Amino acid sequence: MVENDRAMQERLHYVLSMLGCDEPEIAWTDDDAVAMKLLESQRFGVALVDIGLPDGRGIELIEWLRVHHPQVPAVAISASPRTEETIFSALRAGAVAYLLKERDDLELSIGLRSIEQGGAPIDAGIARRVLAWYAQHASDLRSKPEATLTLRERNMLELVVQGMTHRDIAETLSTPRLLVERRTRNIYKKLALGARAASPQPLRSASVQLR
Repeated sequence: MVENDRAMQERLHYVLSMLGCDEPEIAWTDDDAVAMKLLESQRFGVALVDIGLPDGRGIELIEWLRVHHPQVPAVAISASPRTEETIFSALRAGAVAYLLKERDDLELSIGLRSIEQGGAPIDAGIARRVLAWYAQHASDLRSKPEATLTLRERNMLELVVQGMTHRDIAETLSTPRLLVERRTRNIYKKLALGARAASPQPLRSASVQLR
């Protein structure tokens, strides 16, 4: 867990304990360099990274993870949806999901459980921005079918915007919940591809080294 807010560290510690994950299974730090050293010396199942770390170091750390430890999924967390560019930068960097700190403990625990099971939770506010971004960049993505959302994926995002949970969506679409979880993860992957195609700006993290 890479988080520089002490109160949030304690809150996430409580949420993780609800899921049966407690000390010594969790390593905590508020510094990206320390996080990289820990990742080089120990094995972890997931990395929760605050993208609000100073100077963009949270996003840099996510890309460093994608390059050096692709087997460790990185989950971006932030205090609010922020801007589309911040969200998409985290996904381009390699984040497999995006959690909002403003959600209550139960919602955060459900999101983390989904990630543990191979899914990727998505917030209604983020889903709304994803749909808006795709509508704005439709012409840019016509030559990128691998980055274009299918009709089913768009319909699913529209249901998320309406406030439906993955369980609600599975019942509405008569689809196994596991498939809904996987489809959400696929949406994140397509969004990352689409964002790179529409705005191919390299992240500074390409040159991140252990300090």
